[in-house]
Amino acid sequence: MSGGPIRVKIDPLLAEIVPKFLERSARFAPELRDAVQSGDLTAARRIGHVLHGTASSLGFEEMAGIGRKIEQAARENDSEALAKLADALDDHVSRVQPELG
Repeated sequence: MSGGPIRVKIDPLLAEIVPKFLERSARFAPELRDAVQSGDLTAARRIGHVLHGTASSLGFEEMAGIGRKIEQAARENDSEALAKLADALDDHVSRVQPELG
């Protein structure tokens, strides 16, 4: 799944909070895997919802899309899709490189 860096232009006013957001986002994939393994699809949906909203607000549209897909897969009780989305999120977060725009 790994590819090159994913460059995301961010508003300079958000420069201080983006590193904290990315740090938090890196913890979402393992939390999602735990939720799926324990059958807690409510927690999985909540992870997707928070990721979608926060990423969208900060300009991380591709990551927001992953969050939206997580939320939808949790609503549909699709554990297989959630496991794949956890991997996709992990890969995506590891490649994101914010740039002031």
